Amino acid sequence: MYVPRTLVIGRCWRCGKKLFRYDDYYVCPKCHALYCPTCAKKTFYKCPADGTPLEAK
Repeated sequence: MYVPRTLVIGRCWRCGKKLFRYDDYYVCPKCHALYCPTCAKKTFYKCPADGTPLEAK
């Protein structure tokens, strides 16, 4: 299935998976890093870079 490029907001900083606008993803409020739900769970919902809790989007 083809997804237009405008729906892709970025990639997970940990695994590189494409994150789409309407998918579940997590953002670090300090460094604005994007994480997929799998990687957010593996890091205990905290940013590996600075340790702040991730926000669900």
